[in-house]
Amino acid sequence: MKKFNHYISAGFFAFFIFIAFGSVDDQKSSRLSKKTQTVNISEVHPQEVEVRSDPEKEAIMEKLKEKARRDWPNDYTTQEFWINEQIESYEYMKTVENNSIKRQAEKDWPLDFSTQKFWYEEQVKAKERLE
Repeated sequence: MKKFNHYISAGFFAFFIFIAFGSVDDQKSSRLSKKTQTVNISEVHPQEVEVRSDPEKEAIMEKLKEKARRDWPNDYTTQEFWINEQIESYEYMKTVENNSIKRQAEKDWPLDFSTQKFWYEEQVKAKERLE
């Protein structure tokens, strides 16, 4: 009878060990499936992404690239720096309300957005000081 009780106790012990390790495996597989789901959700095929391009900005970009190639034919770092500065200033000038100062800046420097931005900001500051 002692042996029988010993076998029963060992069986229960093994059963609980099996359950404990089985639940750890379930947790691991659950975490792995969550990670897999996250990766699968975040991976988007390029054809599924709608590209919203601004034709005006693309045309400006081409003009800027042409000017940069003419001005610095073999200096690619300067071309890249100048184009990035111009695009940043272009984006800024798009946010500025349309007024006489902005129109004058656009008229005087049609493809030099960094000068437009600088001149515009200086004019606005001077106007505020005079008021």
